[in-house]
Amino acid sequence: MPRLPCREWRGCQFIMLSLLILFSFSPYALGEYSIQKCVLTVYRDGVVYVYIEVITNETEPLIVLPLLSSRDKISDLLACDENGEALEYNINEDNTITIYSLGAKRVTLEYDTTGLTSMEYGLWTLKVTAPFDLTVRLPEKAKIIYLSGVPSEIKTSDSIIELSLYPGEWEINYEVPVKPPSQPPTTPSIRDYSGYIIVGGVGVAFAIILLAIYMRGKRAIMRELSEEEAEVVKFIKARGGRCLEAELRERFPHIPRTSMWRLIRRLERRGIVQVKRSGLQNVVELK
Repeated sequence: MPRLPCREWRGCQFIMLSLLILFSFSPYALGEYSIQKCVLTVYRDGVVYVYIEVITNETEPLIVLPLLSSRDKISDLLACDENGEALEYNINEDNTITIYSLGAKRVTLEYDTTGLTSMEYGLWTLKVTAPFDLTVRLPEKAKIIYLSGVPSEIKTSDSIIELSLYPGEWEINYEVPVKPPSQPPTTPSIRDYSGYIIVGGVGVAFAIILLAIYMRGKRAIMRELSEEEAEVVKFIKARGGRCLEAELRERFPHIPRTSMWRLIRRLERRGIVQVKRSGLQNVVELK
């Protein structure tokens, strides 16, 4: 086998060393991980909920993940380990996120974004650059008008289209049907309302009984609340039974953001509050 001249061999060594250094400083080379799941749930108003599940090396101090949207279009970002504990993170200038995952075997990253969709003349467009396999769930009863490529899989579940996409640049055009306005109740043409009065009376009595049972159960639940949970419920009630999640974080600055997020979800599971989306904000309402 012929040998390379000394000068050429040194040149090859220099190129190999340069590539090694370049790869070592690449943000995606920091930390060992594999993407297990990435799901984009698209809502009717164009907001996209991004959920990414990552298998990590618990001995690595951090991982660096690409963000699928520009950082200024992202809200409600949360990173947790396999136990649901919040992890510290930094959002970088190159549109990546550094998650400090030492000791975690699995990391979940979730956030909302308005930077992936746009709407013109009633037609919605979703544009995403996928650095890994992902699933896109379109709004209920959405109709696909255009796809820039052939997905790995297309399936429908409960009137929701799910697209399995491989890495690359994707553009999806779709229509969302307008919800029909609610029809006003029709007035019965029968003039004898005695039957309605009897049925109404029975219904009112039944409703009172159910209300009493409900209130008794609700009082029992309220007695089980922690001091912080009770203070949050009291504040929402003082605001007319409705406030923004951001107002709760401002009113209770001693409660960390992730702790407040979990507190609201506990109240929601107990049936005390409900959380609704209003643009980029979460609205918390008493039930």
